[in-house]
Amino acid sequence: MAPLSARRSWPACWMLLGFAVLSAGLVLAQDDPEAKQRLEFMQSALANLEVKSDESMPNAALTFATKPLLRYSDPTRGGVGLQPTANILLDAGVWRLGTEGRPTALVTIEIYQAPDRSRVVSFEFLSFTESKFSLKHKSENVYWNATASALNLKELPDAPKPAPAAAGRLTQMRQLVRRFAAKETYRNQPIDCRLLAQPIDRYESTANKIVDGAIFAFANGTNPELGVVFESDGEHWRYGVVRLTGAEASATLDGREVAAFKEFGIRGPKDGPYNNGMYKIPVGK
Repeated sequence: MAPLSARRSWPACWMLLGFAVLSAGLVLAQDDPEAKQRLEFMQSALANLEVKSDESMPNAALTFATKPLLRYSDPTRGGVGLQPTANILLDAGVWRLGTEGRPTALVTIEIYQAPDRSRVVSFEFLSFTESKFSLKHKSENVYWNATASALNLKELPDAPKPAPAAAGRLTQMRQLVRRFAAKETYRNQPIDCRLLAQPIDRYESTANKIVDGAIFAFANGTNPELGVVFESDGEHWRYGVVRLTGAEASATLDGREVAAFKEFGIRGPKDGPYNNGMYKIPVGK
């Protein structure tokens, strides 16, 4: 996701994380003794985000899923050979807001260890709906007013008719996403992002005439930077490209640029389709 200079936040139950020193070259391992504690912490951080909307939205649309869509670390933002001022990304996850159909939003939580051994938590928010809603941390200065959707769906050119069965449509989407390529600029260095083999989310919605939908991620290592969304009404395919990073990024379709995002700073506006925030837990607190 975004570089730490353009990021997110965390709550009072930080003690779940512990203070064991992780080696500089460590990447996330699901069987790590502290992995369960970090996951519990991220879930608690998510629970500290209050969701409100003045519009008529169903409860399911304003409820977070309990499990992350994706969990990852990022060796490029922490590890062997990094300068002493680097923050080490210990753990991260992407959650969906909305338990049915297309997500209302995606929320990323990342846990960093700063050079002074304090911990930093950063949040990233991305709206998938035109309905207005807000997220506000219960105790920290982290908030977001979602006033627009980051998802702009367009007809996908030269796409086959969607297959009648779900397995066939997944095969088609895996082929279609390979027509895309993504790049990120991080610390002034261009990076070719790699496509993650599995979609991070799959959904359908009779009410919104979505027969099938999926979100594929292009990542720097395992850290998602751009997302490509596919949706089918049973007759056609549509697509949209969304940012999953505060860094400068772009995407191409069949070699032609179809999306470009400028760097988004941590002091950017607190409303709109995308936002981020962060806060630090001092050593010994």
